[in-house]
Amino acid sequence: MTSRRTLSDDAISRFIAEEEESEHEREQGSDSEIEDNLSEDDIQSDFEDEFIDDEVPQQLNDTQNEDDISPPVSSEPTGTSESSRRDHRIIVPDRRVLRGKNQHCWSTIKGQSRGRTSAINIIRTSRGPTRMCRNICDPILCFNLFVTDEIVDEVVRWTNVEISVKRRDNMIKASFRDTSVTEVQALFAILTLSAAMKDNHLSTDELFDSSFSGTRYVAVMSRDRFDFLLKCLRFDDKSIRPSLRHEDPFIHIRKIWELFVTQCKLNYTPGEHVTIDEQLLGFRGRCPFRMYIPNKPNKYGIKIPMLCDSGTKYMLNAMPYIGRATNTNGMPQGEFYVKELSRPLHGTNRNITCDNWFTSVPLAKSLLQEPYKLTLVGTLRSNKREIPEELKNTRSRSVGTSMFCYDGCLTLVSYKPKPSKMVYLLSSCDEDGVINPITGKPEIIMYYNQTKGGVDTFDQMCSSMSFSRKTNRWPMSMFYGILNIAFVNSYVIYCHNILAKNEKPLNRRGYMKKLSAQLSESWMKERLEAPTLPKHVRDNIANILPKPVVQNDTDNEEEPPAKKRRYCTFCTNKKKRMSKMTCVKCRKTVCGEHKNDVCFECLSNQI
Repeated sequence: MTSRRTLSDDAISRFIAEEEESEHEREQGSDSEIEDNLSEDDIQSDFEDEFIDDEVPQQLNDTQNEDDISPPVSSEPTGTSESSRRDHRIIVPDRRVLRGKNQHCWSTIKGQSRGRTSAINIIRTSRGPTRMCRNICDPILCFNLFVTDEIVDEVVRWTNVEISVKRRDNMIKASFRDTSVTEVQALFAILTLSAAMKDNHLSTDELFDSSFSGTRYVAVMSRDRFDFLLKCLRFDDKSIRPSLRHEDPFIHIRKIWELFVTQCKLNYTPGEHVTIDEQLLGFRGRCPFRMYIPNKPNKYGIKIPMLCDSGTKYMLNAMPYIGRATNTNGMPQGEFYVKELSRPLHGTNRNITCDNWFTSVPLAKSLLQEPYKLTLVGTLRSNKREIPEELKNTRSRSVGTSMFCYDGCLTLVSYKPKPSKMVYLLSSCDEDGVINPITGKPEIIMYYNQTKGGVDTFDQMCSSMSFSRKTNRWPMSMFYGILNIAFVNSYVIYCHNILAKNEKPLNRRGYMKKLSAQLSESWMKERLEAPTLPKHVRDNIANILPKPVVQNDTDNEEEPPAKKRRYCTFCTNKKKRMSKMTCVKCRKTVCGEHKNDVCFECLSNQI
């Protein structure tokens, strides 16, 4: 029978994984690493009373000793049942046909192979930036691939509208004037630097205190201007919100979000393994679709199901969960989000790894058909009616054993890691029930553990260097999340292009520092033109901006010869002072005692 596709390990995946691991070890140690096991998710909405028990298996412990590990199970189609019986870790039911509570039919014997790789497992595209994004190695150009001029112009437009509303007659200082594109980019530069230096938790008083945080923040913008811009930052027309809010609660930032996600889809081609999971954007203020997820670090926030590349952690697509306003077209929410998020990948034969909030047997069968042509690997909840009773936990069943059943291209495995725990995984990759000879776990579980952390690692990369600042407005929190995503995605593009040139990329902190300097350079040059700029700020900007290189034109101008020191003409032999000064009329050498100060007019009359 055909074996499952194998994970590719390219240079960009290894570099980003090593960079994230080194950064994580420096900051938090091993406690906050992406766990290889699954956790139990209990999800409750703020506006819904029901509690969804998201039962997911814990880490699959290997209870077998190395001496007890049997050889790998043979994948011959005619002997699958017999070879499975010879491995004490695989339990084969007595009956060949098993049925779930809804009468879904499963077979305990895999059908015969056609002798070649299944078409659903053949991928014809390679991972990497799209054609228009290749050879872009400058951090600011990579960042502008995602935060485009159209997005910045939209922010500037509606921010100026809000500034005109908030500005009163007595607000005549420069801190309350309208903003511009270069100033908004400088605002992004401050947020970028605060993320790189992990200063985003500091108050503005501490952030703009030169003795505490240096002169970089003060050189870009004043504290009052920074506070005023963050207070006035807007992303839509407030006048039309009341008429659209009941249809789309996300209208406050919908246009910016769609422009940004479109760029994420256009700039990158993912590998053959992708992950769908949810990110919880931390927010504890008032929001109509705020969620409570106790197993997430932030616990309260905005839930964003997203699709990420399993290797490079690039975010390809995302949709915020907006509660009851979500129109699923009659589909279950998990199935709706998988089909919508994977829309850019339809027809590409890629594999999707997801947890039990998304996975279901009808979804796995539907994805195999047109126009989706995708495979699925994910955990199943124990209350799914398609699972036969024979695969569920029994006290007589040994720990570390597995049971397999098949339905065409679908493979369902039941694994018992603990005496009171049972794990169910579903795969539509048209594969055999095979046990890993080293760990004693099913190969489906090994593959799932390798690919399930795409979104979790992406979320960790966003939170380790975060743009987010304390705010009471959820659209502002979403915009901080957009900037976090833009940084991670642009860094993936940057690493791809630099490694393609056989050069070493900057680490994430160095990349963000360089990006911050490039974003703020134009605005600092504009500040120097202000005649009322304080001298200490002008000096700070002059020290930060790169010094212009002065080239000497040796062909047209020759440097005058250096003056030689000579004895003063009027000194006695006892003193014999030496000097470089000469008389402008007779050219005699004179020292400081024998020279006289004469104005230019008198000097010209004497000459």
